[in-house]
Amino acid sequence: MADYDVMILGAGSVGCVIGGYLASTGASVLLVNRRADTMVAVAEKGLRLETEAGMIHTTPDACLAADARPARIVMCFTKTPDTEQAVNSILPVISKDTIMVSMQNGLGNGQLLSALTGCDVLHGVTLIPATLLAPAHIRSHGAKTSWLGPLAPDNDRQIKAAQQLAKMLDNAGIETEYHDDVLPAIWQKACFNVAMNGISALADASPGLIGDTPALHEQAHALADEALQLSARLNIALDGDKVHQMIDFACSEHHFHQPSMLQDIRASRHTELDALNGYIMRTAEQIGIDVPLNRMIYGLVLARQNAPAFWASQPR
Repeated sequence: MADYDVMILGAGSVGCVIGGYLASTGASVLLVNRRADTMVAVAEKGLRLETEAGMIHTTPDACLAADARPARIVMCFTKTPDTEQAVNSILPVISKDTIMVSMQNGLGNGQLLSALTGCDVLHGVTLIPATLLAPAHIRSHGAKTSWLGPLAPDNDRQIKAAQQLAKMLDNAGIETEYHDDVLPAIWQKACFNVAMNGISALADASPGLIGDTPALHEQAHALADEALQLSARLNIALDGDKVHQMIDFACSEHHFHQPSMLQDIRASRHTELDALNGYIMRTAEQIGIDVPLNRMIYGLVLARQNAPAFWASQPR
């Protein structure tokens, strides 16, 4: 029998928001992070969420992966390059009855969880705003909207689990829509990220600077068009106008926002490139269509994220 209702694997800003809202309505929650500072902060002060409605203060359990205990549902919020290592670190407490969940950025995350664990998997996407102020202290102002569904649309256990989790999240204050086929929602956000994140990382640019630079603004829309062309070939029905509206809205309203890929490049971390432009590039190659802009962005960002190690290896 599971010790917890929900494990948050990757208790960063978004993971802590989800965990905190669930814990505030009585769910038993375990936060698992690779850094001890989250565990220490929760033990000393609890988990603190600054929201537009006031402070939410909860006291979920928190630990490192080596000390994790079984949970009925494991929600993965790690960065995509860290998923395999994170899941492998908790494999001893995963069973055939565990429900794995990905609401991470990018494409192919649900399939990866299935391959790593053999468990039933739910996947989706979230637009939760979250800013990490300090370990276990997060600000989250604005709408908290998510979409969730089964990885296998014909799997009754996954359908039931997705419906239950969507209701659980909704009741906790995280507006969550259940869909039998949630791929369009996942792809819509991914197409936006494919368009904006790589340009932002390479140009050290916020959405506002991209919008103020006509040549970059034009290329963002062109990158989105390549991803939309691919989704159409895969019979994933997207509203292309909504994706382009998201780009223009971000450029005008999120003027100084720093996308995660920009933050990762600045911090010399690996990015979620492979789950975004890389996924578009590889899938397009498999079905025989050309996505030259995504291929170029992939190569440039890959070189940029590897540049610190490359230059450090230069012989003296």
